[in-house]
Amino acid sequence: MAKVCIQSDKETMSYPDGRDYFSPSEAYPEYRWTSRISSSENRVYRLVRECLRTLGLDSKNYGTEKWNPLGEYIKRGDTILLKPNWVENKNKNREVDDNLACLVTNPSVVRAVIDYVVIALDGMGRIIIADAPMQGCDLDDMFKITGYTRLFEFYKQEGIRLEVYDLRKYSVEKKYKGVFLPPKLTNNGLGSVKVDLSESSMHSERDADNPKYKVEDYEQKMTAYYHSGGCHTYEINELPLQADVIINLPKPKTHRLAGITGACKNFVGITFEKASLPHRIDGDKAKEHGDAYERHSMWKDAMRFFNEKRTYYSRTGAVNRCKLYDILMKSSYLIGAVLSGDKYRVGSWYGNDTIWRTVVDLNNIMLHANKQGIMCKSQQRRIISIGDMIIGGEKEGPVGPTPKPLGIILFADNNLVFDRVVCEIMGFDDQTFKCFHDSRALSVYGWEEKNLNRCIVRSNIDDIDQKEIQQMSVPNEWHFEPHSCWKGHIERNER
Repeated sequence: MAKVCIQSDKETMSYPDGRDYFSPSEAYPEYRWTSRISSSENRVYRLVRECLRTLGLDSKNYGTEKWNPLGEYIKRGDTILLKPNWVENKNKNREVDDNLACLVTNPSVVRAVIDYVVIALDGMGRIIIADAPMQGCDLDDMFKITGYTRLFEFYKQEGIRLEVYDLRKYSVEKKYKGVFLPPKLTNNGLGSVKVDLSESSMHSERDADNPKYKVEDYEQKMTAYYHSGGCHTYEINELPLQADVIINLPKPKTHRLAGITGACKNFVGITFEKASLPHRIDGDKAKEHGDAYERHSMWKDAMRFFNEKRTYYSRTGAVNRCKLYDILMKSSYLIGAVLSGDKYRVGSWYGNDTIWRTVVDLNNIMLHANKQGIMCKSQQRRIISIGDMIIGGEKEGPVGPTPKPLGIILFADNNLVFDRVVCEIMGFDDQTFKCFHDSRALSVYGWEEKNLNRCIVRSNIDDIDQKEIQQMSVPNEWHFEPHSCWKGHIERNER
């Protein structure tokens, strides 16, 4: 049975500023750098530590310098990959000024986790922190805004080698709203591995319809190269496959394509070539077996055509043509939305039946692909998720969310369990998410539906502690407001 814990503190609704490198404000017995104590209170570090204690990890040594809570998952000499959410360096919600607190995994959470990784490795092994953010994300800018530069500086000063990588193949710079310059290689020195899941892909169920998969800002023919004719290939960065342990560090938010984003979807960030990640099937649901939008319209057809042209010219550097097609695309959408009564586009709605399948496939790869990218029956690496829900993101997530202060650290050693608990915290109906009930998807994570819902949750809250997921009594104030294109379709009726 999976280990899962909700650790809550109503007093922890903000993050330390990083002035003291996100160090703890107490010299805990197991803490390695007793001369580096924060001059101001660090409740986030304490909350992470309390979460590990509540789980009972290495309970026999708790309160002593030998306490090694992550030793159950990490062995001396392991290669550890920490996978935060570094999605963007700007919040598209212009009404928000929270320094990305509701958008990006905060370095104060990462600092506490790395300190316990250092204890578990005991001077041997590798510590890697990496992600593949969105194409337009300026990572250096994000590091400065959030304080990751301070985090990296601390470990350098203390002689701890922390390897930092951008897992993207390409990054781009914005030239005009909606228009990108040609992509540039990230020069990260990393290669990729292509993994073809074929019939074991969750997308294989729809092969008979010959779907036209699409990823925004990539030409459709690029995605067709990876997903067509019974082939379902993902081009993964080689680095995550080398890890013995992945510590997933998601920032749970609402999501325009998937409804929610938590531990499972955070693995989108292991990708090298983003064109290999189907986000939607072009066309309407009613007539074309697509899921980009609900109702057919000639204006929506025009929108699709102009979108493809815009993408082509942006990648060739023809900025003026790209601007023109961007205007034509947006105009066609507005006319089509008014005439058809369908406001949805690019798969951003509750009818998206593609992205969740892609997410399951990626988790399957991370669980079962060996270091060469060959799929195996047995699990190939250990995975735990420690979620930063000190401040979550609601409404127009994932890149334009509104802050949702919660004061929660969420732990699970199974990604699907993590997301199932997030669903409860957000107040959403688990029946509306296929990943929790599809037998093939459940088997990827090692579950049957009845057993998933019966996982026992540990917590410092009496109404949650030692309860099955489906029996938890979650405070109403924790509930999230969904993305506007999901609102009214996923909220749970109170039990």
